[in-house]
Order: sequence, then C-alpha cells, then structure tokens
Amino acid sequence: APEMGASAAAVEGESLLGGGDAGGVSTRMDKTRGVGARVAAALAALALVALALGADVSPGNVGSAWEVRTWPGLGASPGGDASTLASTSIPHTPTKEGGPLPDVDPLVTFNTPSCLKTRTALARTTNHDGDVVVIPELKAVYVDIVKAASESIRSALEEKFHASWTQDYGQFKHPVLGRPQRSTTSYLTDDVLANYTFFTFVRDPITRFRSSYAQAICRERCTLCAVRGERDMYTPTIPEITAFLQGRLMHFYRDVALGETLADEISLQDAWVDEHFESQILRLSGATRHGTPTPIHFIGRVETLDHDWGRLMDHLGVKEGDKRRAPPGLKEHACDIPTRGEVVAKQRATPPGVVEKVAVASLYHDDFTCLGYHKPKV
Repeated sequence: APEMGASAAAVEGESLLGGGDAGGVSTRMDKTRGVGARVAAALAALALVALALGADVSPGNVGSAWEVRTWPGLGASPGGDASTLASTSIPHTPTKEGGPLPDVDPLVTFNTPSCLKTRTALARTTNHDGDVVVIPELKAVYVDIVKAASESIRSALEEKFHASWTQDYGQFKHPVLGRPQRSTTSYLTDDVLANYTFFTFVRDPITRFRSSYAQAICRERCTLCAVRGERDMYTPTIPEITAFLQGRLMHFYRDVALGETLADEISLQDAWVDEHFESQILRLSGATRHGTPTPIHFIGRVETLDHDWGRLMDHLGVKEGDKRRAPPGLKEHACDIPTRGEVVAKQRATPPGVVEKVAVASLYHDDFTCLGYHKPKV
C-alpha cells in the first residue's frame, strides 16, 4: 500500500497532456512518459476499488495511500493546492443535495495558478467551443454548464432579459431550420471579451454526475443504449457508465498527447460519450477566437442558487425591487423512454457506493479541486 501511495503522489502534479509551462511545447518523450504514468495510475485505481473500504478520497487526506489522483489536472503542479490559500467566506443556506458545502467562494479556488494552467491547457489542446448566452442589456455573458441549472438559467435570461443562445452572432446556421446554431465562445468579439461580465453556476460533482446519467440515458439518442448488432435497446447502469467513461477518456487524452488524434468538438464529445457528462472545468475552458480560455468573473453555486442569483443581480446592477431579480426555478427533465426511466430511477435511488465515489472523484478531479467542492469519503 505505501508503494501505491507514493506512485499516486508522483502522478498528482503531472499534466495530463505532458506537463510543463502552459505556453510551452512538450517533447514526445515527455508526453510518452506522462502517458505511462497515467496508465499506471489507472491500474492503481483498480486496486482502489478493491481496497477502498474506509478510505478517504477528500482533498484533506493529503499523502494518504488512498488519495485518488488518477486524473490529475491538465496543468496541475505540486504546491498549487487551493486549500492552502486564504479562503473567502460566503453566507449560504445548505440544501439536502450533495455533501457539506464549502465556505470558500468558488472564484478563489478557480483562480489558483494550477487551475488557470489547467484551463489554458484545455482550451489549447481540446479546442472546446463552449456554449454561451450573450446578454447585451446587462453587458454580461452566461457560460453554460449542463446539469448545473443551465436550462433554468437560460429560460430566465430569455424571459427577463431577451437573451438566448440562438441569437445571431455570426455562428453557422442550422442546415434545415435555417436558424443560428448555439452561440459559442469562438464567436465572441474582442469588445465582448474585454468589456462584458462573464458568469456561471456550478454544482457538486457527485450529484451532478447522477443527474447527468439520468438525462444522458433517458434521451432518445442515448449513445450507449443500442447494443451493436442487436435490435433491443440496452440501459447501462451507473457502474457500467463510469467504467466506460474512464476507459474512453484515457484513450482520448493518450492519443491527443501522442499526436494521434486532432481534438475537435466531435472527438471531444465522443470521448465524454454525451455532453451531459463533460466536466465543469472543461465547459469553463471554452476557447475564444484567440485560443485562450473564456474569462470568468462570477461563479455561483446551484446549491445556493437563490442567494447567489441575488449576488449576481447586485453585481450586474439590477436594483432591489426589480422583478427581474427573482431567481430561476429549478427544472427536472422527464424520461423520454419509460422503460429506461425505471432503470434510472432504481440506480438513482441507491446511495453512491465505493466504486462510484472513486470513479467520480477520479473523472472530475479538476471540478473538485478548482471549484472548491469536497471529494467524497469512502
């Protein structure tokens, strides 16, 4: 066990795509070594599944042989732990969803050097074109994160401020419907990038993953619900989805590191199986026309949506008494396929187990680290 812990600690500060300065170029040898370390870390994760009873995968368990570091941040570096920084306490009303809420403003952990480097590397290597809603009336831009109250927020912005992500900002038109596709980070003008306030809302990765599972599986175009060569539809369980995601992502980032895959929006979504599984930090690392990550000036939490929405309205100058300050109501999607919905309901009714907690802590390592959420204890 001590040897495995030492190995995991060695991987912790290593960049997923080869390490080094965010603006530098890694050699093929460095990238290959990084891939080897990640494969070793993946094998260590399998051992974790068998031995993790009583283990703690939370950030506070530094140096433990059981600490999960399978998917280090793209730009992570030793000594960049956000927990060592001064925290900014914010008042909140705890909800039943998720674990204990951190008292630190997520913008503090989000702007640590290691997380800034992670976002820079993601924007450069994945070419992710993030979804946004431009709100001229407020001189603001909402950066969309799926399964973090995004539909509720978009609806509120359209209803109250006449802004939607299908407004025409020069993006491609739908070939059949003729309307603009979603507005994305690559279409933002230099004026918007320099003078608008960029905001988003984030969610506890554990509860967000379960919500992502429900929507991804309940959609008619569920990627993993058709067994190749068979007519019958199949409903994957949560353990099957986490195992598939880990394998798919490891292959994707290995191929990117070795130059065998040119990352684009299609290959990126294919790696994550469904956009609803994409990590929050990836969604917040959409590349601008200059190849840099989109700026972020305000981050609220879904768990404290009402309170943080009021803070946002203050920040954007929407005065007290204005009816548009009312927070958006949360919406839940119904399952498109009832038979799949029955499986999903049973899966979500079962509390997260060791395998799921270890997998989510691994898959969404950057979300926990850069957004200040506590990793689960197992």
